Amino acid sequence: YGNFSSKVLKKSGFTLIEVITVSGIMALFSITLISVFMASFRGGTKSQLIQRIRQDGDYALTSMSREIKKAAKIDNCGADLQLTLADGSVIKYWLSVDRIASDSSFLTGTAGKAENLNFSCYVGQIGNQIVTMSFTITGGTVTSQAQEKLSQEFATSVSTREH
Repeated sequence: YGNFSSKVLKKSGFTLIEVITVSGIMALFSITLISVFMASFRGGTKSQLIQRIRQDGDYALTSMSREIKKAAKIDNCGADLQLTLADGSVIKYWLSVDRIASDSSFLTGTAGKAENLNFSCYVGQIGNQIVTMSFTITGGTVTSQAQEKLSQEFATSVSTREH
Protein backbone atom coordinates (compact mmCIF):
# COMPACT_ATOMS: atom_id res chain seq x y z
CA TYR A 1 0.00 0.00 0.00
CA GLY A 2 2.91 2.37 0.50
CA ASN A 3 3.58 2.43 -3.21
CA PHE A 4 -0.10 3.14 -3.95
CA SER A 5 -0.41 6.22 -1.69
CA SER A 6 2.60 7.91 -3.25
CA LYS A 7 1.16 7.76 -6.73
CA VAL A 8 -1.42 10.34 -7.88
CA LEU A 9 -4.59 8.70 -9.00
CA LYS A 10 -5.87 10.07 -12.30
CA LYS A 11 -9.62 9.79 -12.77
CA SER A 12 -11.36 10.53 -16.04
CA GLY A 13 -14.36 12.92 -15.95
CA PHE A 14 -15.23 16.53 -15.30
CA THR A 15 -14.76 18.63 -12.22
CA LEU A 16 -17.67 20.31 -10.52
CA ILE A 17 -16.50 23.73 -11.72
CA GLU A 18 -16.45 22.55 -15.36
CA VAL A 19 -19.98 21.11 -15.10
CA ILE A 20 -21.34 24.32 -13.51
CA THR A 21 -19.63 26.49 -16.15
CA VAL A 22 -21.04 24.48 -19.06
CA SER A 23 -24.50 24.42 -17.45
CA GLY A 24 -24.42 28.22 -17.08
CA ILE A 25 -23.40 28.71 -20.71
CA MET A 26 -26.15 26.36 -21.89
CA ALA A 27 -28.72 28.19 -19.74
CA LEU A 28 -27.71 31.56 -21.23
CA PHE A 29 -27.87 30.12 -24.74
CA SER A 30 -31.32 28.64 -24.06
CA ILE A 31 -32.68 31.90 -22.64
CA THR A 32 -31.37 33.82 -25.66
CA LEU A 33 -32.89 31.33 -28.08
CA ILE A 34 -36.27 31.39 -26.31
CA SER A 35 -36.37 35.21 -26.22
CA VAL A 36 -35.61 35.39 -29.97
CA PHE A 37 -38.36 32.86 -30.67
CA MET A 38 -40.89 34.74 -28.50
CA ALA A 39 -40.04 38.08 -30.14
CA SER A 40 -40.58 36.50 -33.55
CA PHE A 41 -43.90 35.04 -32.44
CA ARG A 42 -45.10 38.40 -31.02
CA GLY A 43 -44.10 40.15 -34.24
CA GLY A 44 -46.12 37.69 -36.31
CA THR A 45 -49.15 38.05 -34.07
CA LYS A 46 -48.89 41.84 -34.22
CA SER A 47 -48.70 41.77 -38.03
CA GLN A 48 -51.77 39.55 -38.25
CA LEU A 49 -53.73 41.83 -35.92
CA ILE A 50 -52.75 44.94 -37.89
CA GLN A 51 -53.81 43.25 -41.12
CA ARG A 52 -57.21 42.21 -39.67
CA ILE A 53 -57.83 45.72 -38.31
CA ARG A 54 -57.02 47.27 -41.70
CA GLN A 55 -59.28 44.80 -43.50
CA ASP A 56 -62.16 45.55 -41.12
CA GLY A 57 -61.74 49.31 -41.49
CA ASP A 58 -61.34 49.20 -45.27
CA TYR A 59 -64.43 46.99 -45.60
CA ALA A 60 -66.51 49.36 -43.47
CA LEU A 61 -65.34 52.42 -45.47
CA THR A 62 -65.98 50.69 -48.80
CA SER A 63 -69.44 49.45 -47.81
CA MET A 64 -70.60 52.80 -46.46
CA SER A 65 -69.08 54.70 -49.41
CA ARG A 66 -70.89 52.51 -51.92
CA GLU A 67 -74.27 53.15 -50.28
CA ILE A 68 -73.62 56.89 -49.84
CA LYS A 69 -72.90 57.22 -53.56
CA LYS A 70 -76.26 55.59 -54.32
CA ALA A 71 -78.18 57.71 -51.78
CA ALA A 72 -80.87 60.07 -53.00
CA LYS A 73 -81.01 61.88 -49.69
CA ILE A 74 -79.14 62.04 -46.40
CA ASP A 75 -81.65 62.22 -43.56
CA ASN A 76 -79.45 62.21 -40.48
CA CYS A 77 -75.77 63.04 -40.06
CA GLY A 78 -73.68 63.12 -36.88
CA ALA A 79 -72.86 60.23 -34.56
CA ASP A 80 -74.96 58.06 -36.86
CA LEU A 81 -75.93 58.35 -40.54
CA GLN A 82 -79.26 57.65 -42.18
CA LEU A 83 -79.58 57.44 -45.96
CA THR A 84 -82.60 57.19 -48.22
CA LEU A 85 -81.78 55.38 -51.45
CA ALA A 86 -83.36 56.10 -54.84
CA ASP A 87 -85.69 53.11 -54.45
CA GLY A 88 -87.01 54.50 -51.15
CA SER A 89 -85.21 52.08 -48.86
CA VAL A 90 -83.47 53.45 -45.78
CA ILE A 91 -80.04 52.48 -44.45
CA LYS A 92 -78.69 53.57 -41.09
CA TYR A 93 -75.08 53.32 -39.81
CA TRP A 94 -74.12 53.66 -36.15
CA LEU A 95 -71.65 52.51 -33.51
CA SER A 96 -73.08 49.51 -31.69
CA VAL A 97 -71.02 49.04 -28.51
CA ASP A 98 -67.65 48.37 -30.18
CA ARG A 99 -68.58 47.60 -33.80
CA ILE A 100 -69.90 49.63 -36.70
CA ALA A 101 -73.39 48.41 -37.57
CA SER A 102 -75.87 48.88 -40.36
CA ASP A 103 -79.51 47.82 -40.50
CA SER A 104 -78.58 44.40 -41.81
CA SER A 105 -75.19 43.53 -40.31
CA PHE A 106 -71.98 44.57 -38.62
CA LEU A 107 -69.38 46.20 -40.87
CA THR A 108 -66.44 45.59 -38.56
CA GLY A 109 -65.38 42.30 -37.05
CA THR A 110 -64.10 41.36 -33.65
CA ALA A 111 -60.40 41.93 -34.37
CA GLY A 112 -60.58 45.34 -32.75
CA LYS A 113 -62.87 47.81 -31.06
CA ALA A 114 -64.43 50.51 -33.26
CA GLU A 115 -64.49 53.95 -31.64
CA ASN A 116 -65.16 57.61 -32.42
CA LEU A 117 -67.48 57.04 -35.39
CA ASN A 118 -68.40 60.44 -36.77
CA PHE A 119 -70.20 61.65 -39.87
CA SER A 120 -70.26 65.25 -41.09
CA CYS A 121 -72.34 66.32 -44.08
CA TYR A 122 -72.58 69.38 -46.28
CA VAL A 123 -74.00 70.32 -49.67
CA GLY A 124 -71.52 70.57 -52.54
CA GLN A 125 -71.42 73.24 -55.26
CA ILE A 126 -73.49 71.21 -57.71
CA GLY A 127 -76.19 70.34 -55.20
CA ASN A 128 -74.85 66.93 -54.26
CA GLN A 129 -74.36 66.00 -50.63
CA ILE A 130 -70.87 65.21 -49.34
CA VAL A 131 -70.33 62.98 -46.33
CA THR A 132 -67.06 62.86 -44.41
CA MET A 133 -66.77 59.84 -42.15
CA SER A 134 -64.09 58.88 -39.68
CA PHE A 135 -63.53 56.23 -37.04
CA THR A 136 -60.78 54.43 -35.18
CA ILE A 137 -60.28 50.73 -34.65
CA THR A 138 -58.18 49.81 -31.64
CA GLY A 139 -56.80 46.30 -31.42
CA GLY A 140 -56.20 44.22 -28.35
CA THR A 141 -52.81 44.15 -26.73
CA VAL A 142 -50.27 41.77 -28.22
CA THR A 143 -48.33 41.70 -24.96
CA SER A 144 -48.98 42.99 -21.49
CA GLN A 145 -47.15 46.23 -22.30
CA ALA A 146 -49.44 49.23 -22.82
CA GLN A 147 -47.38 50.59 -25.74
CA GLU A 148 -48.16 47.45 -27.73
CA LYS A 149 -51.83 48.45 -28.09
CA LEU A 150 -52.62 48.90 -31.79
CA SER A 151 -54.78 51.67 -33.22
CA GLN A 152 -55.67 52.56 -36.81
CA GLU A 153 -57.62 55.61 -37.96
CA PHE A 154 -59.89 55.55 -41.00
CA ALA A 155 -61.41 58.52 -42.80
CA THR A 156 -62.80 59.43 -46.21
CA SER A 157 -65.19 61.80 -47.94
CA VAL A 158 -67.87 60.58 -50.34
CA SER A 159 -70.23 62.49 -52.58
CA THR A 160 -73.73 61.38 -53.48
CA ARG A 161 -74.53 61.15 -57.15
CA GLU A 162 -76.92 63.76 -58.35
CA HIS A 163 -80.28 62.08 -59.13
